[in-house]
Amino acid sequence: MSGVVVKRILGQTSICRKCLFLNLSRNIQNVGSSKVSAVNLAYDYQETPNDYDVLPPLIIMHGLMGSSSNWATISKVLANTDRKIIRLDARNHGNSPHSEDMSYEAMSYDVLKVMDNMKIEKACLMGHSMGGKAFMTTALLHPERVSSLIVVDVSPTLSPGAKYFPSYLQCMLKISSQLPEMEGVPLTKARNMVVEALEEVEEHLGVRQFLAANLIQVDGKLKWRVNLDAIINNYQDLASFPKFDTKYEGPTLFVGGEKSEYISPSTTPDIMNLFPNAFIVHIPRAGHWVHSDNPFEFLECVIGFLNAEAEGQLYKNVPS
Repeated sequence: MSGVVVKRILGQTSICRKCLFLNLSRNIQNVGSSKVSAVNLAYDYQETPNDYDVLPPLIIMHGLMGSSSNWATISKVLANTDRKIIRLDARNHGNSPHSEDMSYEAMSYDVLKVMDNMKIEKACLMGHSMGGKAFMTTALLHPERVSSLIVVDVSPTLSPGAKYFPSYLQCMLKISSQLPEMEGVPLTKARNMVVEALEEVEEHLGVRQFLAANLIQVDGKLKWRVNLDAIINNYQDLASFPKFDTKYEGPTLFVGGEKSEYISPSTTPDIMNLFPNAFIVHIPRAGHWVHSDNPFEFLECVIGFLNAEAEGQLYKNVPS
């Protein structure tokens, strides 16, 4: 693939809203020490064109404030790899249940519950940003259930988004208090008003539209589809990553955007410590939303990895 750079490197307590914007660099304690309860996630799936499902399914999870619909177009293409493609709505997102707990350990049990309900013994997991952290946690806690792992533009470290995402949440919280006054306003117009209000914290229209898409209308009343309170109260943990004493040694691909800071030379040691067989790829002309910014080269890279796994080969090169 022309222009794609491939690197092979060898060898919980909730906080109140007022505390959201304090220091985000605190460590999260080792996972596995507290009781967590799985929820029944909403999901969509794409069958293979030939109804051929011998290969492990590919399960996809979106990033913070997203939903399974963000990956609908990509999933149709990936179904041609002869795998069932399953797109999840993370807890507190999309059509999935709301919960006060947003720990990555809890999210990992949500994934296992979906797999158990669908009678899936092993799956390839691909997660973007928050979804990537949830799937890294799943692989580290339950490696026997993960055939391979694809992590899209995030590292097992404090995310760069911690510098600006709290301002998004603060603005959305402010908008929440104004929603009763907007009752009766058509949804399209209300979302445009939200896009305009978010301009004080984000200049890029695409990001503002992405956040505003979480505004929905139920029985004529406007509300956020995401559980904003839970996201705010758990944001420190979402921006960070739990400590682990284990490793996931299965085939692993980290796909970053060339213009993004989420996977960088400074995070490589953390990646390789937990995922010693990881390959790190940067897609040109792409930022944090790699799959949207450059879908062609993103898909070529991911499909190359999936095909190599299917053939039992170590992923050594991206097809050129």
